[in-house]
Amino acid sequence: MKSILISLFSLTILLTSCSNPDSSLPRADQAERDRFQAAGDKVFTDVLSGPDNVVNSLMIIDEGKVVYEKYDIGYSPDQLQVMWSVSKTFTATAVGFAEQDGLLKTSDRVVDYFDAADLPAEPHPYLSELTLHDLLIMSSGLPDLAYGAIQGQIEDWTKATLASDIHFKPGDRFEYNSINGYILSVIVSKVTGMKMADYLNEKMFLPLGIENYQWLESPQGCNAGGWGLYLSTESLAKAGLFVLQKGKWNGKQLLSEEWWEKATYPHIPQYKNVITDPVEIENLIRSRDQWSQGYAYQMWNCPDGAVRMHGANGQLCVIFPEQNAVVTLTSHVSNEKKLLDAIWDNIYPLL
Repeated sequence: MKSILISLFSLTILLTSCSNPDSSLPRADQAERDRFQAAGDKVFTDVLSGPDNVVNSLMIIDEGKVVYEKYDIGYSPDQLQVMWSVSKTFTATAVGFAEQDGLLKTSDRVVDYFDAADLPAEPHPYLSELTLHDLLIMSSGLPDLAYGAIQGQIEDWTKATLASDIHFKPGDRFEYNSINGYILSVIVSKVTGMKMADYLNEKMFLPLGIENYQWLESPQGCNAGGWGLYLSTESLAKAGLFVLQKGKWNGKQLLSEEWWEKATYPHIPQYKNVITDPVEIENLIRSRDQWSQGYAYQMWNCPDGAVRMHGANGQLCVIFPEQNAVVTLTSHVSNEKKLLDAIWDNIYPLL
């Protein structure tokens, strides 16, 4: 394990890194790969429409085996790619391991993990009500300071966040917020005594054979949590398979099924307090809109019982429990709906 410096958006950031060859997932036989060839290729062509819409890689796992794998020009199987908000699911998983280890509970109050030096002299009244569960389901009411943190405009990400005005009662509604993941990362580091990436390396990455990754850190040396993870396509696919198997790997239950039942459950509707008309809500759900099926623990619920890790510009890992399949895709796209439609239109019917 080592720390190195990289430049992101002209900002130098400390980064947790581990680099070794990853072990590979089993590959399906040629007949099964041939069955998915045209569908996988079509995802590339359906989405590709110029330099602003490019699929970088696509891997499909069906019944535990890789049935399709393709990389665009300039990308390779071992290449680390930015996960953006896919990072959030890994942070939630670290919380799950910490809860399993008896180090925290998702019902705990956030303030109970910070001392007076981190807390404001006059905290917002809602701060004492904020729980880890609220952070996990994007219902904290905190302002999202992630952009300012990435741009180097905030020196201490924790103090700035905890001193913020909370603009709605925690748990009251959904509001997407990347800084939630950072606060979770800090808490995991506090209770484990190590960086969150190192804790996940011990609990998840090494058992899964994920031995090559990087994760950006704050100036205080905590992993960003809500963003900043870099993985290869196959490593992301392994994480999806881990979710699909409800925390089991090679016959060993690493993280309890009970956690995954909780982590993939649609805890909160995205439209609460935004859309109130029952008919409109019902029509929205029936429309199979990918952003209106509910939000789990740092994952999006999808149509057909699926859940997905989702990062900016089309970084995706879609888990299909009913079909025993995982679709992992990295890209640079401006129209993420088109990307999701391409998966559902071309790949889903074959699963």
